[in-house]
Amino acid sequence: MSRREFFVGYLPAPASIRRFSLATACVLCLAFALLAAILGGAWLDIGASDFGEEISAEGVFVAQPYPMLIARPDAAHPDGRTFLLGGEGKRGAQEFGEGLDGRNARLQGILVKRGDIDMALVSAADQLRPLTGAASAPTTIPLGRWRIAGEICDGKCAAGGMRPGAGLAHKACANLCVSGGLPPILVSAAPAAGRSFFLLGSEDGGAVPQAVYDLMAAPVLLEGELYRRGDLLVYLVDWKRAKRL
Repeated sequence: MSRREFFVGYLPAPASIRRFSLATACVLCLAFALLAAILGGAWLDIGASDFGEEISAEGVFVAQPYPMLIARPDAAHPDGRTFLLGGEGKRGAQEFGEGLDGRNARLQGILVKRGDIDMALVSAADQLRPLTGAASAPTTIPLGRWRIAGEICDGKCAAGGMRPGAGLAHKACANLCVSGGLPPILVSAAPAAGRSFFLLGSEDGGAVPQAVYDLMAAPVLLEGELYRRGDLLVYLVDWKRAKRL
């Protein structure tokens, strides 16, 4: 007669069965925890952000490829500090900058910041006002042609308005933001020209085309000309060569 232990429902379980059940439960818990971490994470960890500081700056307003204010140089920002501009919700700040391109302006807004990106959120016309006096054109320094891999996010989330997620919901949210005028940002998989965050535009210096919506929130490889404008890197992409990885 076999001496192997077996389970009888109305009797205590044998020690070997209890040990097997405990080991199986531990393995399953670890497997589910690993699966949750994989499904809940994005392929890029873009780091922590700051949100909520009230800021005030004076500088030159630039409309293309997306609204920005390049503040005057100082000790901390010898090339000038560049603030991308965003509006309320999923809208850009284009309406607040009408008629200001190339002019001196005073900015008041709420700062959102992550990595190399500073964005000021404005919600009223008096937060972006023209100043008298001739404006000096901000210096644009060409950095050559680059191929950079990364993920395209909307600038408000990338800067710190939210933490970009993953999947279809992230893509839909980012497309809605960019279609509303918020600037698209490339978060690179590895630093390029010493940076990891790049404002995107088109080869003609204007905003991105609708073709970018199919590339949003997914690993991509882009090619184009890189420029430094203030302390921001602007990547003017040849969108015909852009591809998903």
